[in-house]
Amino acid sequence: MAETGATYLESLLAPFIDGVDPETGLSPESGEKIRNLLTDTKLGRRVAKIKLWSRDGRLIFSTNPSDPPSRLDEADLRRVRDGQVIVDTNDDDHSGSAPSPPNSLLIEVYAPIYAPRTREVAAIGEFYEYSESLNQEIASVRYTTWLLILNVALVIVVLLHVIVKRASRMIASQQALLETNLARAAGLAKRNDVLRRRADRERRNAALLNENYLSNIGADIHDGPIQILSLMMLKLPDADQPDEASLRRALADTRGDLSSLIQQALVELRNLSAGLVLPEVEDLTTAGTIELAIARHEQQTGTRVKRDIPPLGPPAPTAVRVCCYRVVQEALTNGYKHAGGRGQSVSALVEGETLTVVVEDEGLGPAVQPNAKLGGSRLGLRGMETRVRALRGSISINDRQEGGVRVVARLPLNR
Repeated sequence: MAETGATYLESLLAPFIDGVDPETGLSPESGEKIRNLLTDTKLGRRVAKIKLWSRDGRLIFSTNPSDPPSRLDEADLRRVRDGQVIVDTNDDDHSGSAPSPPNSLLIEVYAPIYAPRTREVAAIGEFYEYSESLNQEIASVRYTTWLLILNVALVIVVLLHVIVKRASRMIASQQALLETNLARAAGLAKRNDVLRRRADRERRNAALLNENYLSNIGADIHDGPIQILSLMMLKLPDADQPDEASLRRALADTRGDLSSLIQQALVELRNLSAGLVLPEVEDLTTAGTIELAIARHEQQTGTRVKRDIPPLGPPAPTAVRVCCYRVVQEALTNGYKHAGGRGQSVSALVEGETLTVVVEDEGLGPAVQPNAKLGGSRLGLRGMETRVRALRGSISINDRQEGGVRVVARLPLNR
């Protein structure tokens, strides 16, 4: 604003400076014209007083005639002669000037005044401008700045609200996910603990079952082949015969008995070995494995077993097929022992990834207790349970309403 005022002042005072005498100053006519510029004019309402200084810093004119002669400060004089504009506020009393508007200061401005033709500094102008217009401009800028700050702050607050809300939703989502994962981890830990306990229990049962199997095998060997061999030893003729002819007659008499005992011992040993040897299911399908177990049972017992075994898809894992074979074998054998093999039937079905095998008979009475406690003393039933549970399957044994027993084994395929 000082630069603008200085330019305006120069345009007004330059015509009066041209040809001024540095010694005598302005002529009275020029001074009066300059005073008239401030009398009842728009300029007079903005400018309180005008002074002119010579190049050497002497006061040569003032719109206030009562101003005493004085000189400019050397430092200010050099700066103005170098083309600079000096501005400062001044609240001193200036007699002879128009009264200042309320809440307004005087802005003191020193500016060079150039000669119109040479563009050299011909004099130094000083004027005192009221700060009212500057105050209005500052107030306008202040209001505009505050409005801009308010709008920017509002945008920032809205953005922060959106960011915080989004972050809050994200945190809530992550917290819910963490809680879900924690609950899932707790469930998995609980399930793992249950599986560990079951595995420990099954391992103990397997060890006990193995001992029972060994005990039963030993008992079967002792009560079967060993007893027959002992009987054969007793039937052998005494080696202390008086002559060879007597020994031959004794051997001829015992040959028929020994042959039948040997055949019986062989049958007993074959039956024992058949139960111990792993069935040849490596190259069989799941349905073929079940058919093999049924065919061998029919061959050994001379009974007929009904079948409902559709194609069961791709072969199940070998462990599943072996387990399926043993379950069918044991269930049919148990039905033959307790029900004479009446109305025995085997069915199988694949649902999803689960193989279900059902073995039934039409016995005269219950062969086992309903929903039999497989952990009891029945070695065959315990063996079925151990095999099925080892593959994470399930097995149930229940009486049928129409009579007989139903064995249902469910095995996960996990192909």
